[in-house]
Amino acid sequence: MKRCFALFGAGLATISAILLAGCGGLTGPRTSTVTGTVIDWDFNPMRDARVTAAGKTTYTTSTGSYTLEDLPDGDVEVLAEATVNGTRYYGRTTIFNIENTQQNNVNILVAPENQRATLTGTVRDREGYLLQGASVFAWSGVGSSTRAVTDENGRYTMRDLPANTGLDVSATGRGYRSDQTGVTLSVNQTRTLDFILDNPGLPGLNPPSNINAVTWVTHPTANRGPEEEAAYETVKALFDPKHKKATNTTRVIRTDMSVETELYWDLVQFPDLLGFNIYRGVGSTGSVSPLDLSFDPLSNYYVDIGLNPQSTYSYAVSTVATLYPDYNNTESTLSSRVVVQTLNLLNLNNVTFGPTFNWQSGSGAVDFYIYVFDEYPTGSANVNHLVYSSNAVGGTSWTYSGPVLQSGRTYYYLIVGTANGLSSRTISQVGTFVP
Repeated sequence: MKRCFALFGAGLATISAILLAGCGGLTGPRTSTVTGTVIDWDFNPMRDARVTAAGKTTYTTSTGSYTLEDLPDGDVEVLAEATVNGTRYYGRTTIFNIENTQQNNVNILVAPENQRATLTGTVRDREGYLLQGASVFAWSGVGSSTRAVTDENGRYTMRDLPANTGLDVSATGRGYRSDQTGVTLSVNQTRTLDFILDNPGLPGLNPPSNINAVTWVTHPTANRGPEEEAAYETVKALFDPKHKKATNTTRVIRTDMSVETELYWDLVQFPDLLGFNIYRGVGSTGSVSPLDLSFDPLSNYYVDIGLNPQSTYSYAVSTVATLYPDYNNTESTLSSRVVVQTLNLLNLNNVTFGPTFNWQSGSGAVDFYIYVFDEYPTGSANVNHLVYSSNAVGGTSWTYSGPVLQSGRTYYYLIVGTANGLSSRTISQVGTFVP
């Protein structure tokens, strides 16, 4: 015997439109678009990876990015495979698409062919009914979870998981108490892991603690190549090791520049957790309004993109239980409020003799950090090609004082401008110079 149930997939503003209805889910025109990046479990981008979903196929750029258009609404499995130095890599996840919405930066984590494992099993309620449409998450402790959804027989299968890596695995669904466990899979192992979801409770809910936020401004996506996109991610990770590429937002990216807020909070896990409601307000005071439901109970960050430059925003986060919103007391109070300010674009001027790096005023930044590479910084592997990074400098110019540079060689550099105690950040274009 089986049961089906409604399940959240996205933001508060469209709750009524995105609940899965009955056993079949939503159907509709193929209008959803997904963009993202294929990465390995060390967060290195995978170029020329083949990405498929719902009969659509594309290939990743040199930075591992991909775009799939005209996808159906509802739950869609996205698969990725790539070959690096003769080794095949595979990965997959299930996403929830909403009609006429672009879901940005959906990472697909891939594992080497000889280091993969599989989880399979069933999800039932305490009365023994098989549950269709339940979500099963596997989380390695970094990034977003890999998600699978149970079929009409209550069965899920999670292929291409990394072996010899500790995974937190959680089965959950709206209206049920989740079942969680930890597992480490062996190479080529297929392990059966069944879950029983208990009746939900009404736990005493506390908001997430230690809310932190930073903002980033980068140059417009439409005017930069894929290599520059990867360079931005490289420098973001160098400047702030906590940085994570956006994976759990459906906000629409603006085309004239990229302006985003990264939110972090202490990890929260308990059986009745559905996810987190994200609230945003304009200005440092006044009310905050519902923005999105982050339906990833194993994660502790959220990225809000498509914001305005030189603006002030406020954020707060609440904890949401699995009976939300049908019962009272299923959402916590709001967390402490965090206020952020966005900067403007940071533009370069030509490098002059020295070499002396020059940049324009007007970004709103007060301190600047210069990163110099001897190869184009297209991913985490090229961190090894970081020649020098400066301490904070002011003004609109700085003369290089690092290791001796090779005459006639092309070098690459980016400048990070900051303000407000490093919480406001802006990154220049990628510049080049030949000493």
